[in-house]
Order: sequence, then C-alpha cells, then structure tokens
Amino acid sequence: MRATNFIWTLALALAVQAQQLSPCATTCLQTSMSHNTTCGPTDIPCICSDTGLQSAIEVCVLSTCTIKEALVAKNSSMTLCGAPIRDLTAITPIVTGVSGGLAVIAVSVRTFSVGNMIHADTVCAIIAILSAFPMGVLEMIMSHDGFGRDIWTLTPDKITRIVKFTWLTEIFYFIAVAFTKMSFLFLYLRIFPAQHIRRVVHVLIGFCIAYGLSFTIACILNCLPVTYIWNKWHGETTGTCINFNGFAWAHAAINIASDLIILCLPIPELLKLSMNKKKKFYVIIMFSMGFFITIVSIIRLRSLIIFATTPNPTYDAVPTAYWSVLECYVGIICVCLPSIRVLLSRVLPSIFASTQPEYEYSDTPIKSSRKKPSQLTDFSITKTIDATVTSVPRGDGERFGGAGFVNERTYGNNYGGVYGEDGLQLVEFDGVKKAFEGKGEKGDKGEGTISLGDQASRRSSQGATEEEIRKL
Repeated sequence: MRATNFIWTLALALAVQAQQLSPCATTCLQTSMSHNTTCGPTDIPCICSDTGLQSAIEVCVLSTCTIKEALVAKNSSMTLCGAPIRDLTAITPIVTGVSGGLAVIAVSVRTFSVGNMIHADTVCAIIAILSAFPMGVLEMIMSHDGFGRDIWTLTPDKITRIVKFTWLTEIFYFIAVAFTKMSFLFLYLRIFPAQHIRRVVHVLIGFCIAYGLSFTIACILNCLPVTYIWNKWHGETTGTCINFNGFAWAHAAINIASDLIILCLPIPELLKLSMNKKKKFYVIIMFSMGFFITIVSIIRLRSLIIFATTPNPTYDAVPTAYWSVLECYVGIICVCLPSIRVLLSRVLPSIFASTQPEYEYSDTPIKSSRKKPSQLTDFSITKTIDATVTSVPRGDGERFGGAGFVNERTYGNNYGGVYGEDGLQLVEFDGVKKAFEGKGEKGDKGEGTISLGDQASRRSSQGATEEEIRKL
C-alpha cells in the first residue's frame, strides 16, 4: 500500500514539476486518480481519455482552488494531454480593418461632398465614426493580447486587460449605434417635407437620444465600484453588478425594433416618387441597404446566447465582438450611401447620373424647347412642368393682372422629387400642385393658369413661388 502511494506521489510530483500545478490542483489530481480511475499513474493516454476522471478533477479544482489556480490546472491538463491550440485572434482584426476602413472612406466622401453645407445628419455620422474608430482599435489590441484563444492559455494580466477593453468597446458601441440612428433620422428631416413623417421623425430622434444616454450610462456603471467590472473575473475583489446579460439582451431587442421602424419609415414615400424604374430602383436599394444592419444585429443576438453562458469568454465571445464591430461600421456606411451615389454619378455618369428637368416655353405659333438652368445637380428625381406663354389682347390679359401675356403652367398629381447640391433633398410635388390648384379655369384637374403679373400676390397668399419651388 505504501509502495503504491509512493508511486502515485512520485508521478504526481513529476507532473506538477512539468506543468507547474498549484498544491490544491495536485491534491485534486491525486484524490481523483485514486478513487475514480483504473488508469496507471504514468498512463497519460488513459488518463486523458477517461472523461469520468477529468470531470472529477475539474469539480474538485473549481471547488477548492482559486480561479487563477483553476485556469493554470486546466492549461496544464490540456497541455499534458496534447489538446490542440485554438486560435481565432486573426478574425476580429480582419473584420475591423476592412469594414472600418470602408466606413472611414464613406464618412470622408460624405463630408467633402457637402462642402461647407454640413448638416445635422453629417455631424451625427462623424460622431458615429469617431466613436466606432477607437472601438476597432481596442478590438485589435485585445486580439494581440490573446482575445480569440482559450482563457486558460492566457496570463491573469492579459485576461484583466481584455475584460477592461471589452467594457470600453461596449461603451463606444452604444454611442456609435445611437448616433448612426440619429444620422438616418436627420437625413429624413432634410429630404422628406411631409409633415406626418417629420412628426414621427422628431419623436424617434427624442427616443434615440434617451436610448443612447440610458444604455451608455448603464454600461459605464454596470458594476460598482467601476474597477470591479474588470477585476471580478478572478473572484478576489468584491462589488455589485447588474445582470449584464439581461441588459445586453434588452439593448439588442430595442436596437432591432428601432432599426426596423427607422428603415421602414421612408419606404411608402419612396414608392410614390414619380421617376423611371431605374431611378426608383436605385433610390429604394440605397435606403434598403440599411436592412443589412438589422440582419447583422439578429446574427449578433444569436452570439449573445453563447456569450451569456460560456466559461471561456476569450474564445467563445469572438463572434459577438466582430458582429458588433460589423454592425457599427456597416450602419455608418449605409447612412453615407446617398453621398457615395453622388460621387458615383460623377465618376460613372452613364450608369448613375440622371437628367435635369426640362421646361418648355412657347409663343404662339412658334414653340421651342430648352433646358432651364437649375440649382439641382447630380442625382435629380424630377417632375416635368409644362409652361406655355401665350399672347392675348390687352383687355383679356388685364383680367389676370398681366400686360398682355398669360403664363400657363400645368402641374400633375404625381409625386416627384429632386436632390439638391448635396444630392440629399427630395420634394413632394403634390404639395406644390396644391399651392396652385383651383386658381384658373383648369383648377379642378389639378392645373392652374398663372399670370406673370400675378406672381407678387401669389407669393404672399400661396407661399410657393417659382423661385421657392426651384430652391426646394
């Protein structure tokens, strides 16, 4: 009996010396092997393949050793048994570098394309990329520290730094997502004049502000003291924390629901635009690209299930990290697509450019057609307006307030729109039509006869003169 115990002790001592096991792990190994296996003390293949023995050792180590000692024991046993080394450290930097680079380019194109006319939606896009950029940098540092490898292969200092940087990336993530949503909404305010849409957009902007502030602050203070956030993993400090898994799930659900609402909001108005199928296809695709963000958010939600339950977060949480990065950067790219399309219309005009609006002027009996200079540039979704200048006797002209000429303009009932100099403004011509409706003999059909001498009075009574229409 003593000889057997001596052999066990000698074998374990050699294993401890080779693998640097802690005393508590050594005791667990000796106790488990003497009661839970028929393997010899030097039969490493038998010990490694005995699942019952491995489970008994793991239960003992987790109940009697510290977390740091347990990780050392796990690493020792995996090394002793020749377990393969798993490494996903390259995935997150690749995803971050590619998507982040494209997002930076997209925001740069958007910023320079508008020149000095920087609007709220562009400001939000800039803040979003400024928040997402450090998140990507931190992800690369984490990967260099071992994020993507099994936690038991890392030193305690590396684990602590990875946990701290994970917390920082979550803060930047919440900020970037909120400002991306607001960039979409401020863009809607610029391109859709319909009051019912603008009211909804203002409500959603208020929601996004509250949403961003609440989740960002809750993430910063999810544990008290704050240092407990990155020190609690080893169990050697004390503090209190919220249920962060439930918190992450709540954010994911609200995030997906709000994305769907924001992205679906302009679709009905876009379908009403009066344009050919090619242009309508481009515009709808441009706005619908945002649905890819929702798809990414749903995939990320699936990865949160593993993140919430895994004992090996430095390896199993990699998908959560790169899907979060991808969601941020793709959202920023999508909100910059209108400006990118303006650039493409200049580089590839045969594919992406569109024609300017044409106006027809006629003087009886001679008719001529020419293009009227316009403030509208690049991608224009236009409404054709027929204009006719007719010479009539002075007596008839006076009843229209003119001096012998009547300017007739016909406005249809369809919706149309234009992009302005920054390529981002749509106009609802139905509202323009209503400004002139019923003012002439053809008013019942949505048409109007307007005298050149009557424009001054129309400016004050109707609020929609030719100059104002052209500025839309």
